[in-house]
Amino acid sequence: MVDRSPGKAASGEQSIKILSVIVGADSTATCLNAAVLAAQSVGDCTIEALNVVVDPGLLVAASEEVDMQRLREHWEGTASERSAACHTAFVAWTAGAAQDAPPVAWRTIVGDEQVVVTQEANNADLLVVIAHERNMDGGDALHAALFDSQKPVLIVPVSWKPQPGQSFSRVAAGLSDSDAARRAIEAATPWLEGATDVTAIRIGDAGDPALMLEALLDDAGIAHQLHVVPRSHENLGQQLLTEAHLAGADMLVTGAYRHNQLIEWFAGGTTRHLLAKADIPLLMVR
Repeated sequence: MVDRSPGKAASGEQSIKILSVIVGADSTATCLNAAVLAAQSVGDCTIEALNVVVDPGLLVAASEEVDMQRLREHWEGTASERSAACHTAFVAWTAGAAQDAPPVAWRTIVGDEQVVVTQEANNADLLVVIAHERNMDGGDALHAALFDSQKPVLIVPVSWKPQPGQSFSRVAAGLSDSDAARRAIEAATPWLEGATDVTAIRIGDAGDPALMLEALLDDAGIAHQLHVVPRSHENLGQQLLTEAHLAGADMLVTGAYRHNQLIEWFAGGTTRHLLAKADIPLLMVR
């Protein structure tokens, strides 16, 4: 039986913690599988599976928010029922986890999803992993991690399943002329260094200033291929995903929400399209 309590490094120092935010029973295994691959890519990590119990009876929030949470109970069950279902899924995943999987600990906190996720994300050492489950908890957790924390976020499509023996060994990085793209590449350095194949993708012109971000890879000593392609699709997010697939990528690194989230919602935007269409994990930083 694998010890799933937080561990220590061989040197006696505390292992690096990755936070895996559990937002629904259906996506629990998906989220944990991605967290394990992320941990194995950098080594010497532990994983904390965090489930926030949003109990409307204990919320200190606007009355509209409390009412919305109570309305959920009709369709999704009570907060305690949803949490119990997540924990059951966690126990089932644990029973089938590989013996060499990193230590994983379960933690439940009662509170507001965004407040708790923001706090715990900032306490994580390296990364926050969230499955893109389209429920209220999932939306609140993702918003908090991307907009309110200082950590990179690995966003995992609910339908994603790792193949036997898969790792994040083939990584694509989107180059764009934004601070978010720069921060994403810097934050992804541990996975880029551990990858066997890295492709830097720029959709645009050969003389685009965004190509200067390639220097971040050079400075870090990360061997990579540069792939520059002209814009050929109205949906930039879809074209970036297509190019990542052509590169055989297991993960796509990209900046998130260059514009305000509300603007992207009304006008459309790369991040919105990526989140809607991605079938591989996205490592994002805003």
